[in-house]
Amino acid sequence: MSESRWARVRGALADGLGELDSAFTTGPRDATEIARREAAGGRRLILALGGDGTISEVADGVLAAGAGATTEIGLIPRGTGGDFRRTIEVPQEIAAAAEHIKNAPARAVDAGRVRYRATDGGEGVRHFVNVASFGFSSAVARRANASSKRFGGRIAFMGATLRELFAHDNHDVWLTVDGQERKRRRVMLAAVGNGRFFGGGMKICPDARIDDGAFDLVAVGDLTRGQVVANIGKLFGGTHLELEQVTHERITRLHAEPVESDADIAVELDGETPGHLPATFEIVPGALRLRA
Repeated sequence: MSESRWARVRGALADGLGELDSAFTTGPRDATEIARREAAGGRRLILALGGDGTISEVADGVLAAGAGATTEIGLIPRGTGGDFRRTIEVPQEIAAAAEHIKNAPARAVDAGRVRYRATDGGEGVRHFVNVASFGFSSAVARRANASSKRFGGRIAFMGATLRELFAHDNHDVWLTVDGQERKRRRVMLAAVGNGRFFGGGMKICPDARIDDGAFDLVAVGDLTRGQVVANIGKLFGGTHLELEQVTHERITRLHAEPVESDADIAVELDGETPGHLPATFEIVPGALRLRA
């Protein structure tokens, strides 16, 4: 962001919230470290200026500092996807979003914690605030994140979706829900929703709420490419739960692992793909305080 553009943004924020300190990210996970440092130092309100990945990193940093109950988080939407913004209904215009944060009481919201196989083979642990997934959606996210953003994130995501549609093979996975007997499923994708939207506006978990102490697990079964294309409107509109190949349940914990041990199934957390299955997804009720 140029200095002149930042000056305009800062002015709009100050109009709604008063003077503020600022810190800039230069690479992945910078927002996590900044938020962890500021929350550990007693900062009472941290604004995430960006999209789903930014607020996810900020939340992860606040929780890493053990400050989820004391440091409040606000979102100033500037990303390309804006899926979490859709769930919490924050205005897109900067001054309006700042005014909204100023007037909104802080509310306790849930977070997700995921343990997964990191790219180096060790165990990774991260939090998410919106949606985690694996299967087709995580493969698309990995393609999009590795591609050029020259024409913007939305174009990169659309291109990755089209390429992956013709390359993707559905996977057999073992799913263990809330400690029950594990079940074998062949899935196109599975979404663990705290929020309702992912993928740039797809209402994948239409019944999810961010403050009910549970995830919505939506598993899309062994759809063919033709069935995906035929039902894409249902997937975006949130009416796909009526499909025979889709299951939906409220859960607090999911363990997922490939049936084939050498299968490479990425895990997607709020648009990022930090690792692979096997993974365990757990709800952390009331973990954060959100100005929304």
